[in-house]
Amino acid sequence: MKKQRPKEVKARGTKDGKIRVAFIIAELAPGGAEKALVHLVLGLDRERFESVVYSLSGRERDRKNSLAPLLRANGIETVELGMRSLWNLPTTFWRLRTLLKRQAPLLAQSFMFHANLIGRFSARAAGVPIVCSGIRVAERDSKIRLSLDRLTKSFVDVWVCVGESTAEFTRVVGKIPASRVVSIPNGVKTVNIDGRVRVVTAGNANSALSLRDEPTEPLEIIPPFGVRKRLITVGRLSRQKGIDWLLENARKWLTEERSRDWELWIVGDGEEKERLLRIVAAQGLEKDVFFTGWRPDCVDLVERSDLILLPSRWEGTPNVLLEATAVGKPTLCARVEGVEEILGDSDWQICDWGDVDAWTSKCVKLMDNEDLRIKLGLRNQKRVLNEFTVERTTEKYIRLWKKLAENKGFHIMDTI
Repeated sequence: MKKQRPKEVKARGTKDGKIRVAFIIAELAPGGAEKALVHLVLGLDRERFESVVYSLSGRERDRKNSLAPLLRANGIETVELGMRSLWNLPTTFWRLRTLLKRQAPLLAQSFMFHANLIGRFSARAAGVPIVCSGIRVAERDSKIRLSLDRLTKSFVDVWVCVGESTAEFTRVVGKIPASRVVSIPNGVKTVNIDGRVRVVTAGNANSALSLRDEPTEPLEIIPPFGVRKRLITVGRLSRQKGIDWLLENARKWLTEERSRDWELWIVGDGEEKERLLRIVAAQGLEKDVFFTGWRPDCVDLVERSDLILLPSRWEGTPNVLLEATAVGKPTLCARVEGVEEILGDSDWQICDWGDVDAWTSKCVKLMDNEDLRIKLGLRNQKRVLNEFTVERTTEKYIRLWKKLAENKGFHIMDTI
């Protein structure tokens, strides 16, 4: 029997032998998944890869702070497909399939549920050889999404999870074959300026430390805010993030006496905002809790805070936790996916979700003990800078893609 020759990657590359990659994401508003995509795309060697980013969303609210101009400014072709609701799904599928046939990528890498679902069908219909779906969180709130992933698993070569705990959830609860699930944690990008570690992030307002160029309006501080030590939580105002639970129990650790020295900042927007405001009023926290809305300079706000809180009900690899620990901040987190992987064995900083007594005890200890906060912050920083960098994350993706390509018979050894 004649031995089959490896397929040349040039059949799916550019004229100069680069590897074409299609990145597909639900939207490009600057959340954790979106920033992770930007860092990955911009971290790829342009001599070896040619990337196109496809964003499903056509909603105005997603375009307001979109990272699409940032990608284009860095020479990355970015296509917004205009999907505003599920009624646009057939049109979005067909348009994406047409664009993928034209691009002819070797592989498609998608992020987030809707992009995963539409992307895998469009990519297969377009004849894309390799299809990878990115799992950003453990889908504890949607059995339908888990079922759809399971029913369409034949369209996917591999599920890329943002951490081992999310990968385990995908294997056990999602019932995806273990051989097709891998873990690649998020990474954080930093620079050292005069001996001080600073985070470089898509969305940071400080252009010297940012992938963005446009400035932002200064944050208006209304007294009594801005004069006390700061607790801060950052994230979409949704049930997943557990901010309702945090506020309902806040007076147990942010007592009236302790609030003379401390205030709580909540950075983010979302569907839960009005409900959270009602909880603040019911708990008498109006002078102690400050809602900033979404802030492109949230990393700067975190850096100027004293203690970071993460009360999420479920996660993947929390981007804000990576950024906060990279600049040496202590944190108190619910024991959800990704937290123990980032923090390691750090009992003072982790509680079981919903354990009010443990949360109160640890939060009070951290608020009252500056030396402990400094010690934990330095420990966190060392661990994250050693193990969770954008460069390591990018290299892991490249090694995965190379393995998948060679398993499909594509010879890319000289290209990747």
